Amino acid sequence: MLKLCLLSVLAAGALGAPAAEMQFDWSRETPGQCPPGFASLVTGPGKPANWTVFEEPVPPTLAPLTPLASNSIAKRSVLAVQSLDLAQDHCPLLLLTNEVFYDFTLTTRFKIAGGLIDPEAGVVFRAQDQSNYYVVRASTEGNLLWYRVVDGKRYEALGIGVKVAVPKDAWQELRVECAGSQTRCYLNGSLVIPPAQPGAPTNALAVNDTTFASGKIGFWTRADSKCYFVDTRVHYTPKVPFVQMVVAEIDKKYPRLLGLRIYADKTPGAPVVVGARDPHDLGAAGTSYEQDVIDRGSTYYLKLKGAVEVTVPLRDHNGDVVAALKTRMKSFPGETQDTAVARAVIVKKAIQERIATLQDMLQ
Repeated sequence: MLKLCLLSVLAAGALGAPAAEMQFDWSRETPGQCPPGFASLVTGPGKPANWTVFEEPVPPTLAPLTPLASNSIAKRSVLAVQSLDLAQDHCPLLLLTNEVFYDFTLTTRFKIAGGLIDPEAGVVFRAQDQSNYYVVRASTEGNLLWYRVVDGKRYEALGIGVKVAVPKDAWQELRVECAGSQTRCYLNGSLVIPPAQPGAPTNALAVNDTTFASGKIGFWTRADSKCYFVDTRVHYTPKVPFVQMVVAEIDKKYPRLLGLRIYADKTPGAPVVVGARDPHDLGAAGTSYEQDVIDRGSTYYLKLKGAVEVTVPLRDHNGDVVAALKTRMKSFPGETQDTAVARAVIVKKAIQERIATLQDMLQ
């Protein structure tokens, strides 16, 4: 688990958290090193840049109440980057690797401290890799631009840009809101992309693009720009996997179920829990028993105190075994292994009606 990511669940439910926030505290990381959980990549020619944690004076987010009050500018841990590559199409980026975001609000403060080639800084989002993503970037030449990168090519001509002051050596706040295919970008609290239109309500304005529906988030710069980032947070809606929705339906339909897990091979020979009655079980490693169910279509039965546990194969619409279903059920007097397996098969058939392929369980 990343030390820098503090995940706070804002509301919980049977299918998981409908809203969550991830905050990035660079002070938890080792100075001079790239924070763990991130990948340094580059769009265009050249080598990836050296992103590191660095100490830099940062003013508070709130202005002093009176002119006599102290600004309280103190050194803080920030994310810093400067490449030595002067090529204009050399664009270093740093991607968070452990989460894919759908709908979210990303907020960060940034400062452009130097650079010879049009100093720029920004954020990438819905990134598929280093060659396919959206970017919002600010330039000290006095503009903010949203555009997309597809197969490593910048489509700035199809983007949306505005003239806005982005002074050098000054901290700015950038906020990006994504909901469905719509994106809004704010600089220092004001909506700038898309530009405001006379008479149009602010909440009606948005960039509409369907190129990328989800992806990773990260930080971006160009050429030899020297940039700092701090106070980054992401408020987002976690996507509930389809298999979890199926599990929730089954749980309501069969109240005698005490537990339910679905194991599948995300990598050959390594079954993990991809669906579970208890969301905390997701990702747990399977054993040789679940692997045997997947490999040979075996069935396992275990009698417990007041309960029975049955593991049976799950098959796709072609009849091939693609997963193992483990059910734990309340037992009743006189119950035999055959009746327990028969009960588990009923649950199995209900799940197979909803899941046609292995991909359905892994999406």
